[in-house]
Amino acid sequence: MRLLTTAAFDHGKGEDTFGAKDEDWQLYKLMSKDNNDDDEGPDVDEAELARLSSRLKEVDPTFVPKPDNANPQSVEAPRFRPLTQEDFQIVFGIERFRCPEILFHPNWIGIDQAGLDDMTEVSLRRLPTKFQELEEGLTSSIFMTVGSIFPGMSERLEAGIRMKLLCGSPIRIAKALDPILDAWRGASAYAAESHFPTQTFSKEEYYE
Repeated sequence: MRLLTTAAFDHGKGEDTFGAKDEDWQLYKLMSKDNNDDDEGPDVDEAELARLSSRLKEVDPTFVPKPDNANPQSVEAPRFRPLTQEDFQIVFGIERFRCPEILFHPNWIGIDQAGLDDMTEVSLRRLPTKFQELEEGLTSSIFMTVGSIFPGMSERLEAGIRMKLLCGSPIRIAKALDPILDAWRGASAYAAESHFPTQTFSKEEYYE
């Protein structure tokens, strides 16, 4: 591209008129000829190899060049070492915290979706009372109950939310005692209520 730009500038004497004439496009043929030097590569390498071999013979009379089609049986067999404990280990580096971080950055794996801290911040801003206008001493609590809670999950969620809200905003993350089964217990208790059938639909209605 630099050569094309230079040629166009020189051809038009300061004005980009390259391509106005049919003969201008002959430059591409000249460039393709210049790029065909690779075809001569093997011959040049063989000549250089022959020169170096002759020079080595002058320095070391016992030098014998190795032929290209050497006998594979003459090649030394690879040496195998006994297996150790390290061969059965998988070492985790930054994956330890980058895998859970996908919950806050789904775009890392190609999912066009907001993270947990973004969705929580949107929910807080939709409260009837603005988050920054809460009465003094009142703490806005977020109850966290999910199927998989990693160590430090509540602290990471709180840090992500604080970065999106006003400095000093009251916030507290409360974690369920049994976050894995609490959702199932809640759904089970709701299904046992008498008004449950009136608020649901049947399998036949779903397929309909």
